[in-house]
Amino acid sequence: MTKSEEILQRLELVEDVKYKEFNQKIVPTRQRVLGIRVPLLREIAKEIAKDNPNSFLEEPKPNIHEMVFLEGLTLSYMKKSFQELLPLLEKYLLKVDNWAQIDSVMAGLKSVKKEKESTLLTIKRWLHSEHEFVVRSGLVLLLLYYVEEENLEMIFQLSESVVHQGYYVKMANAWLLSVCMAKFPEPTLLFFQKNSLDVETHNKALQKSRESFRVSKEHKEVLKKLKRG
Repeated sequence: MTKSEEILQRLELVEDVKYKEFNQKIVPTRQRVLGIRVPLLREIAKEIAKDNPNSFLEEPKPNIHEMVFLEGLTLSYMKKSFQELLPLLEKYLLKVDNWAQIDSVMAGLKSVKKEKESTLLTIKRWLHSEHEFVVRSGLVLLLLYYVEEENLEMIFQLSESVVHQGYYVKMANAWLLSVCMAKFPEPTLLFFQKNSLDVETHNKALQKSRESFRVSKEHKEVLKKLKRG
């Protein structure tokens, strides 16, 4: 029995039908869903990362949400630099078909904090990918690790440069800008007043900013007036 077969057998023993139904409502996917809670997947991924993870990562796997997700989580727990993980990460990203398999994995790549310059080159390349969730990965990395005052102009330029029309790209781009708004309201307001974003991304960024408890009431009132028809 391969490592992947062993893991799948383990997961199938703890399928949760109620959680599966809930999860399918918030995580749209074409993959088969077992209904396994994320804390358990994290626990298993940590075990795999400690015990010859390459065998699990390289084995063929069924198109099951949790099995794909486990691959990404395992990568995020491996004690390797972002650049070392990059070939495996890029293979993983082509298997992904939902936001959950992206956001948690990108948040686990803590080594990016020490490799910002080299990782930024990858982010810029990802932002121009034809694959929706590759582009989203680049945007999520930006919002997690790069939202600092000295990076704002670069972030705004990168945000405007995204041309992919995928829903989850636009939502990540809006999320990125709402984080900028929460941390650096004045320069972000100026960007909102004059940018070349498509209407949907622009308005969703305003909405996410107005929903943030970190944005003042005064700024929310200004944002309300910047909505595009």
